[in-house]
Amino acid sequence: MGRKDLAGKEFFADRERFAELMNVILYRGEDVVRAQNLIRMERAYPSPLRDGEKSRDVLMKDTGQNICYGLELETEADYRMPERVLSYDVCEWETQIREIGKQRDREEMDYRDKKSRLRLEDSLMPVVTVVLYLGGGHWQGSRRLSELFSISPQSRKRLNDLLPDYGFPLAEADYVDAGICKTDLREFFHAMQCRTDKGKLRALLHTERFSNLKEETEWAIAVYLDRKHLIKKMKQEGIGMCQALDELMEDKKQEGKREGKREGRLAGRKEEKRVIISRMLQEGMDKALIRRVTDCTEAEVELAAGRS
Repeated sequence: MGRKDLAGKEFFADRERFAELMNVILYRGEDVVRAQNLIRMERAYPSPLRDGEKSRDVLMKDTGQNICYGLELETEADYRMPERVLSYDVCEWETQIREIGKQRDREEMDYRDKKSRLRLEDSLMPVVTVVLYLGGGHWQGSRRLSELFSISPQSRKRLNDLLPDYGFPLAEADYVDAGICKTDLREFFHAMQCRTDKGKLRALLHTERFSNLKEETEWAIAVYLDRKHLIKKMKQEGIGMCQALDELMEDKKQEGKREGKREGRLAGRKEEKRVIISRMLQEGMDKALIRRVTDCTEAEVELAAGRS
């Protein structure tokens, strides 16, 4: 599991953040999902390819609405995302059916109950899986299962509602309305939306709201900004994101000064060498001999000859 997976799952699994994210994406900011009603569920489903298990990023049960909310964090488009979301949701319903069956005495179930593993009065919790795209710009993949089907427009029209389909709600970090967020999701999304403008990002990270962020929020921002030097400095020196950024900027400034001095010394040595070659040429020395004595190139000799 990568650094982004770990940081993202822990950050968005916080009930306050998760509730707000669902409300912003699904309910236009209305206070529908409430943190106190959320229960996190750890889920790992068997892979259809039998190559291990597939784990959801975050899955929450909303006891107030009797709805399951899933969240998948993506930094690049997965072109099979509709099928992947469908498989996750189907596996979750299968898990619910199994849990219902465990609560029953199989000897008391008739043939139909055993076959379906449900009774007529049983019900399942709906699952709404949201995909949060944390890469830059817009999501480039499909959003509906039917978009993956290669059939003619005529066939689509004939099948109409009979065509199997499945989709998912999508949020793109660069276009989330961060202003309506009340938790530190506001700072997180503001930072994501400044990632391509270093000056604007640096100014943003030094505002009052950013100076009081929780450590987990700083880490999530640093990780998804994909600033490896920033992350390394925070980790090695145990300092906050703003301080690490300031020190990196100062290091870069000092490095620039050192580089300037180094280039100045090199330029001075080159000019000194050119003057020596020029004098040797004026004394009538052979060019091949000059190259051997001064360890210079033919181009340097010709350049000195042109300036003599």
